[in-house]
Amino acid sequence: MTIHTLDKAVAGLLILFGGWLIWTGLDYGIMQGTTPGAGLFPLIMGIAIVVLSAINLFRAVTNLETLSAGMSRREIIKAAGVVVVLIVSLLLIPVLGMTLATLGAMVVIGLLLRTDPSRAFLVRLAAVSLLTPIICWWLFDGLLGVPVPVGPLGF
Repeated sequence: MTIHTLDKAVAGLLILFGGWLIWTGLDYGIMQGTTPGAGLFPLIMGIAIVVLSAINLFRAVTNLETLSAGMSRREIIKAAGVVVVLIVSLLLIPVLGMTLATLGAMVVIGLLLRTDPSRAFLVRLAAVSLLTPIICWWLFDGLLGVPVPVGPLGF
């Protein structure tokens, strides 16, 4: 399978996945009175995934972009590693909570994909991996009142 064919297949699958997120978001409810409901974020993400994947599929079908012939073994291992980390982090959400599971996933994915072995990269990775889940937790749970799955530490 060529990268071009894979690109089209993944774009098509992501359109389906985005559609499922939209459907699920609508089932959860977009608003609960004046508070955003549990389905608002999946709805927004689903729309974004569908639109961006449709653009990608259009570009792939009309040959508007040039892709390499294939992926190296190292790139395949990195891609598979990211998929495994995402699946494991999803499975850990009920145990650790959303904040800790996301923090761990960001650190591991950053280390898997890193191209810069410097200490500065590790500092930036640690800062982003720590601040992003905390800000998201504060934004959704604290500010908007949207419940976020919590773990044994309460976040």
